[in-house]
Amino acid sequence: MSFRSRVLILLPSLLAIALASAGPAQAAKGVWSLGGNFGTGIYSNSEINDDLDLIGIDKITSGWEYGGSLRYGISPKASIDAEFNSINGKSSTSDSPNPDIEASTTGMAVPLSLYYTLSENDDALFNLFIGAGPMFSTKYKLEQGSNSIEGKGKTTFYAHLGLEAQYKLSPTFALTARALGRLAKASDVEDKDDPSNTEDVDLSGAAFSLGARLYFGGGAAGN
Repeated sequence: MSFRSRVLILLPSLLAIALASAGPAQAAKGVWSLGGNFGTGIYSNSEINDDLDLIGIDKITSGWEYGGSLRYGISPKASIDAEFNSINGKSSTSDSPNPDIEASTTGMAVPLSLYYTLSENDDALFNLFIGAGPMFSTKYKLEQGSNSIEGKGKTTFYAHLGLEAQYKLSPTFALTARALGRLAKASDVEDKDDPSNTEDVDLSGAAFSLGARLYFGGGAAGN
C-alpha cells in the first residue's frame, strides 16, 4: 500500500479522535490541531518544459495540490507542524483523432514547519511559517492511450516559506487560507526503461490553498 493511500485511510480515524477531544482554536501551548487543504500550484519545470516544447507538447506550469497536517503548540505564539502535501503538475495536449497526450510532474512533500502567530483577535489569526523536509516519489510521466514514458520516483529536498490566515467559526474550528513559495527540485530523474535518459523535475514556485483546521486537546489559550 502506498504512503498516500495509508494517509487517506488514517485521516477519518484521526478526525474522529479530534472531534472527541476538542479544545481552543488558538496557537496555545499544549494544543493540538488537525488540518486539511486543497489548492493549486505554479511550477518552474524549466528543463522538462523546454523538451516538451520542442516536441509540441504543452508545458507543465500548474496543477492541483492537496494534503493535511498535524500541529502542536509549543508556546502561546509558536507551533510545530508535520505536513504531507501531494503536488500534481499536469498538462494535456490535444492530438485528435488520437488520444490526448497527458504530461505530469508529481511529488509528495513531507515538511516539518515552524508556525509563528504575527497577529490574532477573537475572529482570526495570521501566521508566518517556514519549513523543510523530504519530497518523495518525485517523477515525470508522459502518457498517450496505452503508451507511456515514466521517470523513476526520486527523493529530494523540499523547503517552503509562507503566510497562513485562519478565520475562527467556533472555539474549535477555523477556515484557513495559505500562500507559499517553495524550493522543490529533483535533478536527473531517470527514465524507468532507459536510465541514460534523465530529466529535471522542478516543482519550485508558488502555491495557494484553502482548507480547515480543528483544534483539540491541551490546556486553555495562553497556557
